[in-house]
Amino acid sequence: MASSVFGIGVSGLNAANLGLTTTGHNIANVNTDGFSRQVMKQSAPYPLLSGSGFNGLGVQVDSIVRMYDRFLTKSLEVSQSQASYQATRLSHLSEIDNIVADPSAGVSPALQDFFKSVQNVATNPADPPSRQAMISSAQTLVNRFQVFSQRLEEQRNSLNGEVTDTITSINSYSQQIADLNGKIVIAQTSGQPPNDLLDQRDLLVKDLNKLVKANTLTLSDGSINVFIGNGQGLVVGGSVNKLIAAPNPADPQRITVGFTQNNQTIFLPENQLSGGQLGALLDFRSQSLDLAQNSLERTALGFVDTFNQQHKAGQDLYGNMGRNLFDIKRSNYVDLNVGTAPGTNIRVTSPNGTSESSDFSITPSGAGFVIKRLSDGLTSGVVNLGSTDPITGLTLAAAPAGTVPPTQNGFSFPPAVSTINSNTNNTGTAQLTGYITDVGKLSTSNYEFSFDGTNYTMYRQSDGARTIYSAAQVAQGINLDGMNLQLSPNVGAMNAGDRFVIKPLEGMINTMAVRTTDPKEIAAAAPMLATVGAANTGSLKVSQHLVDTPSVTSTDPAVNPAIRNPVTINFTSASSFTYTDTVTGVTSAAQTYNAGMTLSVNGWSMKLDGVPAAGDSIAVNPNIGSNADNRNALALGKLQSTRILDGGSATYQESYGRMVSTIGTQTNEATIMSKAQNQLLTNAQNSRDSVSAVNLDEEAANLLRYQQAYQASSKVIQIAQSAFQEILNIGR
Repeated sequence: MASSVFGIGVSGLNAANLGLTTTGHNIANVNTDGFSRQVMKQSAPYPLLSGSGFNGLGVQVDSIVRMYDRFLTKSLEVSQSQASYQATRLSHLSEIDNIVADPSAGVSPALQDFFKSVQNVATNPADPPSRQAMISSAQTLVNRFQVFSQRLEEQRNSLNGEVTDTITSINSYSQQIADLNGKIVIAQTSGQPPNDLLDQRDLLVKDLNKLVKANTLTLSDGSINVFIGNGQGLVVGGSVNKLIAAPNPADPQRITVGFTQNNQTIFLPENQLSGGQLGALLDFRSQSLDLAQNSLERTALGFVDTFNQQHKAGQDLYGNMGRNLFDIKRSNYVDLNVGTAPGTNIRVTSPNGTSESSDFSITPSGAGFVIKRLSDGLTSGVVNLGSTDPITGLTLAAAPAGTVPPTQNGFSFPPAVSTINSNTNNTGTAQLTGYITDVGKLSTSNYEFSFDGTNYTMYRQSDGARTIYSAAQVAQGINLDGMNLQLSPNVGAMNAGDRFVIKPLEGMINTMAVRTTDPKEIAAAAPMLATVGAANTGSLKVSQHLVDTPSVTSTDPAVNPAIRNPVTINFTSASSFTYTDTVTGVTSAAQTYNAGMTLSVNGWSMKLDGVPAAGDSIAVNPNIGSNADNRNALALGKLQSTRILDGGSATYQESYGRMVSTIGTQTNEATIMSKAQNQLLTNAQNSRDSVSAVNLDEEAANLLRYQQAYQASSKVIQIAQSAFQEILNIGR
């Protein structure tokens, strides 16, 4: 009996000792991140049958387990992923919001100051200081655009570094999880859970979710598999599929995420890597940084191209037609249809590229063509296809077979599509080139052009819109969103799976510069002037003699090539007149006169009023001595309030302001979401802690409980010893 009591006492003593050890372990780890409170599971062993019934044999400790709820832990991991996502997104959005929305040093104030200087020239067109101030203000505006562009580019470069660092951290966590998997599998062969190892692994999974949303699957041997994205295995048992941060084959300036399989790098779709810091970085880049940069570039390009167009519609103090006031990256070729033999579709190439500042006209002449530079009237001899004009430097060639260019005899070298990247995995040899035909139709998106072996697809990345083209349509040239794109037929063909990334606006601001340095070259005047005949006997009046608003089509010339042709208007009666272009010798049919009517000829228009008499006339001639003429300066100033961009729905400042508003809205949304997600994270942590966290009050009670149990078991042993001693004493 004493032996049985001794055994019971010892079992109780051991159980109480383990209880004290477990409680002490809990107390020691009260501040350990990720620690789960451990409890001792004990039971009564199988009793011993005796003549008087089943006798108990004390207590046995079955296991020491952690207080753990996998659903609460999973909820905490998800909340952690989303909280980290929102915090990272908010941090980066706040940075660019501070850049683009600066009320004193932003682009909008610089635009306002520039147009103020234009208005000063309109007020004092012959004043040299006003003209010089306009050039200085133009340079300030260019500098402002470039400073903001540089700061956004710094954000992009920094983000590439952050993506790389995040991938490194993900790989580190993955390796640690895999190592713990191995230790846990070995430990669990004992039949008991390795609680502290399991807590360490759960903490690593939680920390991994700070970086990227990760899902786990627990296997029967105690190990876990970790998946990211659309089921990509990051940790499989004890092995790790390490991620890599590498330049995207379609866009080398864009660091993206991939993994290596069978010695081949496979890139993961960015929209599948959701949650965590990595998901926030990728989403911020595609949804906010790209928008901010492209919007800034589009505003700059739209301003430069349309301001140049209007400037070329004027006349400077030297008596020459205006040239481009600003430089920007331009195409060195343009395709056009002159409309008649000997060659209808023509490609005109300039060796000057970006620095080409004038418009031109081209007309058939015998077996060739005559080229005229509109800025100064310089005219070539007859130039044949395949030849270079020694005067203007332009080269003429037949346009690529199948192309369908616009019909026109005046043209401008348009802005180039800034960047076209050939995917490094392309197997074909095709080259894609292009230029911008209409800045008013440009979106702020980048594009991907691909070939599946049958059809070609243009994918607009901003909204996912896809446009399908047949081979015949591609041969004619792709015209989409203000761009003209062409596959070079003499280079090679696209193979199935080949693709190009098109960035119409990237880096435009870097090529932006003020071209005009001479104040006298500011084209404030109109190139033609109407004079009422001195011998007129009627009360005929002329007003609002203006150049027609230049086309927003970038390949069009700013003015009609015949705008300076002298025109004579002769009234045959008080209600009828004709007009004659003295260069072409063509006289119009009889026109009906109505007071207040507008007459449009050769790219200009004017308002006719009063009561003419038979024999009255108006002479329209090139504008000579135009120092005080401000008609084109007024038109330049009017551009500030003209809705040109976004399909004709926004001024320069409104277009830029929409981007600022969008970034501001995203920042405000991220602020609200970050606060909400932090609260959800706190709630999830509290829910997990309600089950798993160490409560010192509870552990203090456990200490007393196990102390008393220890003392009681000791007393059992003491009494058993006394009883055994009494038995021994009987035998003496």
